[in-house]
Amino acid sequence: MRFNKEKFKNAVLYLAKYGGNNVGKKKLAKLLYFVDFTLYELREKPLTKIDYVKMYYGLMPEPKTFYSELGELKTKGIIDIQSPTRVDPLSKIIPKDDPKMEIFDEREKEWLQKIAKQYRDKNAADLERIMKSEPPYQMVEKDGEVVPYHLAFYRNTFGEMNLKNETDSVALGGAK
Repeated sequence: MRFNKEKFKNAVLYLAKYGGNNVGKKKLAKLLYFVDFTLYELREKPLTKIDYVKMYYGLMPEPKTFYSELGELKTKGIIDIQSPTRVDPLSKIIPKDDPKMEIFDEREKEWLQKIAKQYRDKNAADLERIMKSEPPYQMVEKDGEVVPYHLAFYRNTFGEMNLKNETDSVALGGAK
């Protein structure tokens, strides 16, 4: 799988713009994870195709690539990265351009929108807790280890492994 720099850039712009007023590097990393692993779970094709690694604070895009790409976007004036202050101790990513949505297919647009909306009011620590409860984080042992995308199939995002729906209840001889 080859990293898609153009989709990464536009996903960064979209998530920074619509992912809430507290999108810093850590929250952005988590949002990208949710988009990439959800799309892989649905169709075996992530959005950005960036590698993710396990860190003590959760999964994140491969750090060298992630920080290099953010630095390049900042240098080109596409984003600004507001440094932490005493009043606001978190860095923030501020988009300077609108994302080019035409580079995404309909399913990619749909999931960018859903992830941004679902986690808009969450902070990075909330997303870290959610992510750490998921199999892709739990199934990789060592910090710094690359997380295989196929672990997305163990997430149960859509409840397909739940045994509490009516069909299963009837098939197992239970009451509705």
